[in-house]
Amino acid sequence: MVMAIASRRPTVLVVDDVQWADPASHDAITYLVAGFRSQRLAVLATYRDEELAAGHPLHSWLADLTRLPSVSSLRLNRLSRDDTEEQLALLLGGRPHPRLIADVIRRSDGNPYLSELLVGGATLADDGLPAELPTELAGALLGAWHRLSARAREVTRMLAVGGRPVLIDDLTEVAAARGIGAEDVVAALVEATDSGICVALGAEMCWFRHPLLADVLYGTFVPGEAGPIHAAWAKALESRSRSGIDEVRRQGDLALHYQGAGDPESCLEASLRAADLARDVRALREEALHLSRAARLWPTVHRGDAKRVGQELDLLERAAGAHRLAGDDESIFTAWNRAHDLVDERADPLRASWIIRRRSFSARSTGRATGEPVHELERAVELARACADSREYADALADLSESHTFMNAPDVARRYAEQAVQAAHRSGSTEALTHAYRARALAFIREDRSDRDSAECLRFARMTDDPSLLEDARMVRSDYLEARGRVAESTELMAEGLSDVLGAGALSGVSGLTRVLACQLLMFGRFEEAGHVIRQGLALADGPERTADVRLAAALLSTRRGELEVARLHVQRAKQAIPDLEDRPGLVAPPILAEYLVAAGHPDQALDMLTRTLAVQSVDPRVADEMLMWGARAAADMAQDARDRHDGDRATTARTALDHLVALRNDLPPRPFEVLVAEDRVQPAMETLFNAETRRCNGKTDASSTWQKAVASCEAAGLQWEQMIAAWRWAQALLDEGAGPSTVAAPLRTVHQFATASEAHPLQRQAAGLAALGKISLEEPAPTQQRDALPAPFAALTQRELEVLSYLIAGRTYAEIADALFISKKTVSAHVSNLLRKTGTSSRQDVSALALRLGRPTVNQD
Repeated sequence: MVMAIASRRPTVLVVDDVQWADPASHDAITYLVAGFRSQRLAVLATYRDEELAAGHPLHSWLADLTRLPSVSSLRLNRLSRDDTEEQLALLLGGRPHPRLIADVIRRSDGNPYLSELLVGGATLADDGLPAELPTELAGALLGAWHRLSARAREVTRMLAVGGRPVLIDDLTEVAAARGIGAEDVVAALVEATDSGICVALGAEMCWFRHPLLADVLYGTFVPGEAGPIHAAWAKALESRSRSGIDEVRRQGDLALHYQGAGDPESCLEASLRAADLARDVRALREEALHLSRAARLWPTVHRGDAKRVGQELDLLERAAGAHRLAGDDESIFTAWNRAHDLVDERADPLRASWIIRRRSFSARSTGRATGEPVHELERAVELARACADSREYADALADLSESHTFMNAPDVARRYAEQAVQAAHRSGSTEALTHAYRARALAFIREDRSDRDSAECLRFARMTDDPSLLEDARMVRSDYLEARGRVAESTELMAEGLSDVLGAGALSGVSGLTRVLACQLLMFGRFEEAGHVIRQGLALADGPERTADVRLAAALLSTRRGELEVARLHVQRAKQAIPDLEDRPGLVAPPILAEYLVAAGHPDQALDMLTRTLAVQSVDPRVADEMLMWGARAAADMAQDARDRHDGDRATTARTALDHLVALRNDLPPRPFEVLVAEDRVQPAMETLFNAETRRCNGKTDASSTWQKAVASCEAAGLQWEQMIAAWRWAQALLDEGAGPSTVAAPLRTVHQFATASEAHPLQRQAAGLAALGKISLEEPAPTQQRDALPAPFAALTQRELEVLSYLIAGRTYAEIADALFISKKTVSAHVSNLLRKTGTSSRQDVSALALRLGRPTVNQD
């Protein structure tokens, strides 16, 4: 049968799970592999190495089979995080929540079968996995375990209570407390390892091959049954002493075992010790984890003890701070909300002021509140006013100033900012000074004094050793630099900041820096670097604002690469995190959304969105001006499409919509595209782009000079992406005006080369389409080849003649060759005559065709 099928067409025979096959099946596979020579047949057999105990007959069969010359083997490794995300996206029908991805990876360890079972009942709306494992998954994991001996099953359940890879000596001590001898423990581990259930981690440690099995086995205990085993583990670990991160883990394990043994007081003490140790070794996530457990236990251990309320507030504030650095917004809100319930405003107004501010910002970052929390901040200022020399009073004033800045109330913002700086100096707090100078730098961002204030903010932040304050300081310094067109300096600052927060493990700062840095890199056309930054951000983003930040940057990169479905999913995830993200000035979403909508063929929707959100985004005039440019581009696309379809009404609608947007922008200070310093090249570039797109919207036919000016302006500003867009439009306008191929070729080849290198596929296709219309070759002269490797007809050519030949093959004209090699057209003609004579060909077409047939001779053009 196999021979009959393979004789008709190429055939693949797949035999799955051969570790379960009987000897006769193995012989049949061997016959197929060894006996077939001429048929177009491939045999693909799979097996699970974890199912193979020592002495399994498959070992010898595989050893014999792999000696055959036609047999090769491929080991399939666990899926990476990105691979697992793609798998879950296919299973769930869209991009899942980052926390759901993290849960699946933590539990499945990259095993795709387990990942699929884990999300069996999940939806895209879920932000994590339920505590209980699916029944099907539990059954699949327990299948091999049930085949173990009773003693091996008992030992592996004790191992599961251990909670992580454990020392065999510790497991032996726990088993001894349960009446099981050391030899029985070793025998049980050997049996479990041979059955593919456990694995040895070096000579001293062991754990489950599938970490999920520990959860499943733990679930087999009836209530109260695991308590004595936890107590035995706690006793075993109490006698140990380790250092560094290992001691952090020992204390954390002790806390869990105390909790499992029903000893909350000891659990609380161990959790606090673990948190202190984690802080000392800068293990931020571990510190936050242990502080959260301690905060949950505190009311149980110290129930009704009013004297300890202050200590509990200290613990909650520390837990919130740790989670802020670790980037867990939900845990931050939980801590501040509990603190808000506990604090007494009359007895401790300064602490109440602090907690009110932090809780209000946490409520917004978790989506529980929208808009600026002005009323809460005013209350915080009032509570702290009696202590006008305190850090709390300065911080409350600074926050209130920043809220008014984002509400586009600059006069009020400046008044509070001045008061904040004065109060911060009176307090002597470096943290308060950082915060106050940030507020004043933002309030006066368009004035020269923002230079000193943003620099002072950064200087004080570096003295605090607080990654979050340092991130805020870099952001405001970046805002100052960008307001003056110094985008390259801002990019360098953001790259430094991202490196610092990743090095410090301060994950809360990753997302904002990712969005700003990635968008700047994309502005400069540095797609590969932007992609690397975005991947880091996607792996670490958590919480609504952070998710939206990173997803917007990812949507922009995907849009420029033509991956519109991926971009749509990123936009969808951003809007799920923050439904009103277009109205959040700090996110700078409208330009990115407009670019996506225009690329997706919805310029009318882009215009509507830009018009609706322009006023709220005008808190940053440069963002408003970028939105104006995108409005012109959307209107131009809409009008051009309407003219192509002879739809005069729609073309008029596009022009009217653009006029309305321009009128809205003219009503907002300052005037559009105003520059603060003469050195600013970005705003003039944006203005030239706006003017060029406006002319395109209005159907002006003499547009090439306008686009040429836009190309030059963008090049001067370093805006390589927009320079390439303008260059493509310039080439298009030149063709429309009847320019010759040699005139159009230069900008078009530059665009195509950039788009190809950047994988900007839509721009690449647009350049190729124009080239085909203009009969322009986009091929580049090929680089190096050793002279001794040249085909015989070309061996006599000189270096210069070979260079000229490479340009002829690439379809260049004499004028283009002359420009590229800095020689005259007459000299080019002479070189062509020589290479025709030496190769025995009669024309440039003949010599080019000969070169292509013989393998394209090229020469080092150094």
